[in-house]
Amino acid sequence: MTLPLRPILSLALLLSPVLAQVPIEAPISRALEQAGPEVWEYNDHVVFLASPFLGGRLPGTRGMEIAKEYVEHWFDKAGLTPAFVGPDGPRTSFRQPFDLGRRRKLEEQSLRIEGLTLTAGDDYSTTGHGSSGDLEGELCFVGYGIEEGPDDYVGFSEDCDLSGKVCVLLRFEPLNGEGRSRWARRGWSRRAGFQGKFNALAAHGAAGILLVNTPGAADPRVDSLLAASGGLQQMVDLPVVHVSTEAGARILDHCGEDLLALRKESDEAGCVRNLGRLAKVSCKISESALVAENVGAILPGRGSLAKEVVVVGAHLDHLGMGAFGSRDSASAGRVLHPGADDNASGVAGVIMIAERMAQTWKELPDDAEARTVLFMAFSAEESGLNGARHYTNEPILPIGDHALMINFDMIGRIENKRLSVSGVGTAEGLEKWVQPFFDASGLTIVSQAGTPAASDHYTFYQKRVPVLFGIIADFHDDYHTPRDVSGKINRVDAVVATRMFTEIASSAALRAEPFHFKKAPRGRRPPQRARLDPKPPAGSKSDGKAAGGG
Repeated sequence: MTLPLRPILSLALLLSPVLAQVPIEAPISRALEQAGPEVWEYNDHVVFLASPFLGGRLPGTRGMEIAKEYVEHWFDKAGLTPAFVGPDGPRTSFRQPFDLGRRRKLEEQSLRIEGLTLTAGDDYSTTGHGSSGDLEGELCFVGYGIEEGPDDYVGFSEDCDLSGKVCVLLRFEPLNGEGRSRWARRGWSRRAGFQGKFNALAAHGAAGILLVNTPGAADPRVDSLLAASGGLQQMVDLPVVHVSTEAGARILDHCGEDLLALRKESDEAGCVRNLGRLAKVSCKISESALVAENVGAILPGRGSLAKEVVVVGAHLDHLGMGAFGSRDSASAGRVLHPGADDNASGVAGVIMIAERMAQTWKELPDDAEARTVLFMAFSAEESGLNGARHYTNEPILPIGDHALMINFDMIGRIENKRLSVSGVGTAEGLEKWVQPFFDASGLTIVSQAGTPAASDHYTFYQKRVPVLFGIIADFHDDYHTPRDVSGKINRVDAVVATRMFTEIASSAALRAEPFHFKKAPRGRRPPQRARLDPKPPAGSKSDGKAAGGG
């Protein structure tokens, strides 16, 4: 509908004196202005990198590509030199590609049982743990699918024949009266994992698997379905369909059985029961090569030190929609995980340090000697430190000539001025050398000689490169959840940390003496206030293993 122009103009003229007197509050802009241009700049980087538009920066996605372009833009704007070989020769590309395996995508799925209506996404979801397939077979309940357990627990008889059967499989392992494992003091034992169960069913001839969320299990994952594709590794050459507890109960009821009663029977001993109904399973999963890329740029060294390297890095990737690694069972695979602290906060720091050091290098005397400084935004850290490991295997200069690696991972939620810096004992005299920077920083530095194997720096340490690892001293409950958003970032203290590491990196690059590597005891990750399941898969930053088919 089009309104007459004259009345609108008249109304605007009447209201303009009133609107002019209404105070317009702008607390965010005032706070940023008062905090200074560095904080404003840091804010811009974190807000952009953690924007929902980037989709959680999962390797292989458009959002991750945009994030790489963003970092590359700022490296180029700072006047840095591309670090890698490109189409036009050495030092012509900011990108270092590496193979990250295969990308699996669900193209089609259906689950049909005569007389039942089942809805994809709500009642079931085909998972990437299995293969494509188009089959029809008799339903057979197989309990927990565990061949052997404590107290003479046996899941299958030796002559159990599941040939052509679509097996209804319970998640986890036998439960006690509280819905927890009978076999583990905490969490689930290794027998609850998917791989052993799937292998056992395949060995007995199963044609397909319906993985049912176990009723009564005291695990938040029973309220959600695994993602249909993305981030899941194929474990068995059979279709694997994940079924909700409610849908599983309807299927069993349709077959004249009670899911909870069968679960309790399976808690005591193995239970294999033909259900007398046919199931049709059809799914198509496509595969394509997945190539990830590190983004890197250098400040060229000078003089006799130029062939030595100081690395300043942070990982750029995060969890996307949380198909793996999410600590929030209700949102895993379904809700955006922005990764503001983990690790937009660290990448923002690397960008700013690169800009400051590039300016410092311009002002150095002509006869100054300096190490080459490599600024890196690593990819695929969350899935196992893959980008950093690839770099340490294919570095721009021999890895033995890397003097120091400084890594940031989650520096955006500093509380009470406390920042953890580990690795101070990984080189002779490093702790004494770095202490004055800590003292002058205005932060309370919680340091330790060793360093945890929790982020990209550890791949350098394994190659005998001294490391310093900056991370918040007190973990927050938003780690690896959709709640890790940019609005919660402590921009001011993150910038304070960035200033400190700018001084450390610059001094490390300019000092005449080398750092001599020293093996240090394994460090510990900062304490976490709460631990939520599911735990990320083996190889991710989190300490937990994927027991229970997380």
